[in-house]
Amino acid sequence: MKQFCCLMLSLLLLFCGCSASSTATLVGSQVGAGNAMEQEEKTSLNLSMRSAATLNPLLNEEETVDRVLKLVYEPFVAIDETGKPVPNIAESWYYTDESRVLHVKIKSGLSWHDGSPITADDVVFSINTLKKCRDTAVYAVCAQRIFGAEKTAEDTVAITFFTPDSNNLYALSFPLISQRYYGTEDVTASEKNFAPLGNSIYAFESYTQAKELRLTAANNSFHETPKIQTVLVSITSSQDTDVFSFEQGMIDCLLADETVLGSVNLEENSRSFSFTANYFDFLGFQFTNPVLSDLNVRKAIAYAIPRESILEGVYLSNAVSAETPVNPDSWLNSIQEERYGYDLKTAREHLAAAGFGAVEGQTVQQRAGENGTETLAFSILVNEENTKRVQAARRIGESLNSIGFSITVDAVDYATYVQRLEAGDFQMFLGGWELSFMPDFGYLFETGASHNYGGFSSAAMDSLVAAYRVAIGEKAMTEAMAALQEEFLNELPYVGIAFRKSALFLSDEIGGTATPTEFHCYGGMEQWYFQSTQ
Repeated sequence: MKQFCCLMLSLLLLFCGCSASSTATLVGSQVGAGNAMEQEEKTSLNLSMRSAATLNPLLNEEETVDRVLKLVYEPFVAIDETGKPVPNIAESWYYTDESRVLHVKIKSGLSWHDGSPITADDVVFSINTLKKCRDTAVYAVCAQRIFGAEKTAEDTVAITFFTPDSNNLYALSFPLISQRYYGTEDVTASEKNFAPLGNSIYAFESYTQAKELRLTAANNSFHETPKIQTVLVSITSSQDTDVFSFEQGMIDCLLADETVLGSVNLEENSRSFSFTANYFDFLGFQFTNPVLSDLNVRKAIAYAIPRESILEGVYLSNAVSAETPVNPDSWLNSIQEERYGYDLKTAREHLAAAGFGAVEGQTVQQRAGENGTETLAFSILVNEENTKRVQAARRIGESLNSIGFSITVDAVDYATYVQRLEAGDFQMFLGGWELSFMPDFGYLFETGASHNYGGFSSAAMDSLVAAYRVAIGEKAMTEAMAALQEEFLNELPYVGIAFRKSALFLSDEIGGTATPTEFHCYGGMEQWYFQSTQ
């Protein structure tokens, strides 16, 4: 009871803020929303985010703040539900200078919340601001690809990249800020960073540090004006606080990943809208081991992975089976059918092709190797804090043991887990990558790549990774990625297991349909409404 009371007191302080809080308010915002406190209290949609060091989306380093700022700012190029770059502020584009310079035309009729037009000056100003961001900023990965930008007309810019690359278009998914609004101020130190002028479905109203951000429905040039007039964003300390707040009705919306979905029941008094997150789980190998470097052995392991059992029993169906690191929902995914379905008979055939067989009196299969007898005895390295990973490793071990392996689960603390991966001190390991929205997997399995912990090396794979990087245009990109996926399945540098799911939960008080994606979890918010008002 004492712990419960302390928690409630902490939450009360968290949502009330403190008397010393400072407030920034944008004066003269032309958004036409009701300003009566009585109306706000009755009609506000309640969200949450962490404390913001800035509300400038290009300098911001906090992911939860970025989620909310997507309601205020539109991206230059949007990323759709399949992970594909599509026109938004940028209407059309074409390459010159051997695909190093991209000429972009801005869609006409677009405006900021103060009514001023969005121009090429804003694009150049935004890129120059983006290049001043820290490496930990949300859009730093975009800045790292762009050399510079030049205005070529009122509605056209020429953007120069450091190198030609198929993923350069993804680097234009950053939001724009207004050059006219900031003027000649030092944008990195401007007080306007806490009174932002946006262009999307909600406009800034006020921000009280350590307490709340208020947004108001805007008459914008991109989408319909939202049905819900006011959004109140409370400053919270953690994901656990968000979950508790949602369960208690303090916030109306919660983004939950697979780890939350599997541990908390959020279905009561709410609706969920799931999507496939960009988090890929897999089984990795140490390729200096002569047995695991044998492709037939890896194929045997691939056929013996009990994916359905893991999906249902470990992930509780909050994941999607996947054999390659390309998201199954991606526009670049060409694999529609499972290549290595659960088939112990075929797994045994591959072990036989590798020269392994049963030895009388032994439960573990053996073969004669160059340096003596080789066996199928291995450990799977996992981090013990990730209980789902430990459970998955045990299920994999049980399945492999049934066909002649001897598998043990080597569970260690996370720091030791990372240290051993980086040192190559493992035989097999269960891992997970939170993949970038830019689909480049070279750092995972190119020869000598930073995250190629097992030392996999293939000239064919290296060549296909390089070919994808210089594939410019949709057709070339899909063909290059298809070839890379095929070679991945042929070579098995890793055995893929699943992509995890995430879900957006809405309180039953909120009507309408949500269309969350990995890039924008609040998609479709302009259509939401309060059930009591319909």
